[in-house]
Amino acid sequence: MLLMPVGVALAQGTWDKTKWPKAENYREDLAKDFNWKPGPSNQPVGEARGIFPGRVVMARDPKAAHWAGRWNVNDDQWFLDKNTDADRCEAMLSTTLQRLTGTKSDKKAWKKIFLFHNNEIRQIKQGYKPGEVIAIKINLNNSNANKTDNLSDATPQMTLAVVRQLVNVVGVPQSDIIIFDVRRQIYAEMVERIWREFPDVRFVQDGEARKGQPLNPKYGTHKGIEAAKWVEGVEYTYNERFNEAKLIAQQVKDATYLINLAMLKLHSYPYNYMEDGDNGQTAITMSAKNHAGSIKGTPELHHWINSTEIHRHQHVDHGYNPLVDLEASPNLGRKTLLYLLDGLYCGRKWKTYPLHFPNAPFNNQTEPYENPEWPSCLLASFDPVALQSVGLDIMYAQSINNREPGYYNVPRIMLRDMADDILREMATPSHTPSGTVYKQGGQPIPSLGVFEHWNNATQMQYSRNLDPKHGKGIEFIYIPMGDAK
Repeated sequence: MLLMPVGVALAQGTWDKTKWPKAENYREDLAKDFNWKPGPSNQPVGEARGIFPGRVVMARDPKAAHWAGRWNVNDDQWFLDKNTDADRCEAMLSTTLQRLTGTKSDKKAWKKIFLFHNNEIRQIKQGYKPGEVIAIKINLNNSNANKTDNLSDATPQMTLAVVRQLVNVVGVPQSDIIIFDVRRQIYAEMVERIWREFPDVRFVQDGEARKGQPLNPKYGTHKGIEAAKWVEGVEYTYNERFNEAKLIAQQVKDATYLINLAMLKLHSYPYNYMEDGDNGQTAITMSAKNHAGSIKGTPELHHWINSTEIHRHQHVDHGYNPLVDLEASPNLGRKTLLYLLDGLYCGRKWKTYPLHFPNAPFNNQTEPYENPEWPSCLLASFDPVALQSVGLDIMYAQSINNREPGYYNVPRIMLRDMADDILREMATPSHTPSGTVYKQGGQPIPSLGVFEHWNNATQMQYSRNLDPKHGKGIEFIYIPMGDAK
């Protein structure tokens, strides 16, 4: 049995093992559950969604994220403006939205976004109307009020880019925008960066404002930081199995729209290398898992999304996954206007430092760790299954030929087994691999989107790329910006 320690990176790219404190509860045999490989390419299942069905757009600007990578230094964090460029983030968002909607301006893009959503989900022909509240779900798995570490979380700059678009382009009043993660405290730099430009934007978190969180510069108080007001708001296919997992914030339930601003990130990694903490419950974080921060009783879900637990207790290879219900919920997934993946600084598990991506299209330098090359990208879609399918293919591609020299020769990135099960369940919720018939309001859930794997990591082509006229799956558009290739 090998206990995997927490590492300390040296500037020359070697590792001083004498400085590694011991890590608890880490066994080498956990790695046996991290052997996932993708199935056949270009075999779509499910029904593609979107103005252009199944379209996923990725913009990449290497200059947007340029943190020096000093992961164990708490005064030069990746989330500072000097290390991450908000204007370049907004440029990536603008380019992505226009390509996603087939328009030539941000204003036209947002008009089509609201019209499409309202027609498809609300069955009304209208755009955004004043008084409608928009909630932005961000991923803050490693956040607290006094965050100074470099563990990965939602970036203030990409979040700001979304808020700028909503206020300056769409015309949404600041007070009708909510940024939330109801399982965490929202770290000070996130709040400060948004309030510097938009002091009436609201934040909803796990409780009242904490010491360390900033005072609102407009009011001199913590006005705008709100505790979640818990109400029942989620129904599960197997409703009797959950209690607090049914609770969401009243503020989010009352919102008209939701933007799912998740991260391009895995959720599990078996070794304790730099990071500590448990190895995680499921393969990917991204869009569906992002809603684990939208409910109060998240731990109640862990047994059902953990592939090891599914094998051990359900004795099946494919099991019921409550994340499908969150994505189908009228109060969460169904009110989602837009799905985004923040890929500025990506990670290999829930508790992780930013990770360099060594393979195409990123080709980041990986040794030494302390270097300024990062994935630095943004992905967008109307189809949450297609978006996460692309995200999963990207993450698997980065796991190839990617081992830590001098550290027991272990991979930097590993994919947990059953990694794409959640996507297959979402794509075909009424005839799933697990045999579950997912329901909301007593009715079977229709397809939540389309799933497939690309042809290869070099060409990155899906069925609609290969056959634009007859393809039924994903269309992937990659837009290099700045010095990207």
